[in-house]
Amino acid sequence: MGKYTTFVGADVHARSISCRAVNVATGETWSKTFAGEGKVISLEEWVRTLPGPAIVGYESGCTGFDMARRLAADGIECEVIAVTTIPRSTKDKAHKCDKLDAAAIVREMANPVRGYSSAWVPSAEEEAARELARLKVRAAEEVKASKQRVACFLIKHGHAWNERTESGNLRKTWTAAYRTWLNSLRLDDPTSELVLNELVAAVDRRMVEDGRIRSLVEKEAEKPRWKPYVDALCRLSGIDVCTAFLAAAEFGSFERFPSGRRVSCWIGTIPRNSSSGEKEAHGGITKDGNSFLRRALIEGCCGMQNRKNTVKGMRDGFVSPAVEAMAHKANERMLGRYRRLVNESGKSVNKAKVAIASEMARWIWAVGCQVEREQGASADS
Repeated sequence: MGKYTTFVGADVHARSISCRAVNVATGETWSKTFAGEGKVISLEEWVRTLPGPAIVGYESGCTGFDMARRLAADGIECEVIAVTTIPRSTKDKAHKCDKLDAAAIVREMANPVRGYSSAWVPSAEEEAARELARLKVRAAEEVKASKQRVACFLIKHGHAWNERTESGNLRKTWTAAYRTWLNSLRLDDPTSELVLNELVAAVDRRMVEDGRIRSLVEKEAEKPRWKPYVDALCRLSGIDVCTAFLAAAEFGSFERFPSGRRVSCWIGTIPRNSSSGEKEAHGGITKDGNSFLRRALIEGCCGMQNRKNTVKGMRDGFVSPAVEAMAHKANERMLGRYRRLVNESGKSVNKAKVAIASEMARWIWAVGCQVEREQGASADS
C-alpha cells in the first residue's frame, strides 16, 4: 500500500460513477460524479489530475471487469474488490447512498491493515469463455426445472411415474417409455390437458437449447487456448468436456493460486469456523466464492459409489505422461478416500461427496498448473 499516494474509491453503476479520493500523505479528499457514455474517460482524466501514484478500486458486481481492463490499458492501476469482503456496520446499512458507498471503499483501500480481497481480473477472452460455460450451466438448470414442473403438475392431478426395474429401482424419467406413459395420460379437464402439453413442449424446447449450447461449448473447447486444459482435466473421473471447460474458464490462470487450500476456499468447500478462547466449533461448508464450479464438481461425484478403479478412456487430444500420471493418481486416491469415508468412517454420502469435490478442485488446480508450465515451456522453445 505504501507505493500509492492517492486512493480512489468508485461506486460504479450502469449510467454513473460516484468517486471519493484521499491523499494519504496530506489527508486531503476529493469527490466527483461522472455520468453518460464517456464516464470512464472522464474518470481517467480526473484521476490523472490527482497526486500520484494513484489506484482506483470498485466493488465486484454486475458491472463486471470492463472498467478495470480499460483503466489498466491506459496505465491507471485498478483493483476489483470482492463485495462480500468489505465490512458493513449497522450505520452503513441504515444510511446508504452512492457517495457513502464510495467513501466506504476508499476507507478500506487506505487502511494499513488490509481486510478485503481483490478479485482476479480476467481478459476479455477468458471472461467470454466463463460466460459461455455459465450459460451451459444455466441451460441445464432450466431443463431440470422444466422437468420438475411437469412432475409436480402430474402429482397434483393424481399421476406419478412408478415403473420399476426387476431389482425394484425406479426407472429413469424422460426416456422413450416415460414419454409413452405421458402420452397415454388423460386428464379430467381440457384446459389441464392443454397446460400439460405446454409444459412438455417447454421441456423439449429447453432440451434443444441445452444441446445447442453444449455444441457451442464443445466447439470453443477445441480452440488452442482451451484444448490442452480440457484434454488434461477430462482425464479426471467425473469430469466431462463441459465441466473441464467450466473449470478452465473459471480458473483462467491456475498459477494465480499459491496453494490447494486457497482453491478450496475459493470454491467454498472448507468448513465454517467459530472459535472463542478455548472453544472451537466447525460447521458446514462456507459456500463462498465460485458456486458454478462447486456445484459442478459435487454433481460429478454423484456416481462415486458405482465408480470402478479403471483407467478412464482417452478423448481425442494429447496429454503428457506427467499429466496422465497425476490424473491416474488422483482417480485412485479419490475413489479410495470416498470408500474409506463411507464404509470405514461412517460418513454420510453427501458429506463424502463434498469432501471429494473439495479434493477434486485441488487436483484440477495441480493438473492445470502442470499444463500451464508445459504450455509456457513449449512457447519458450
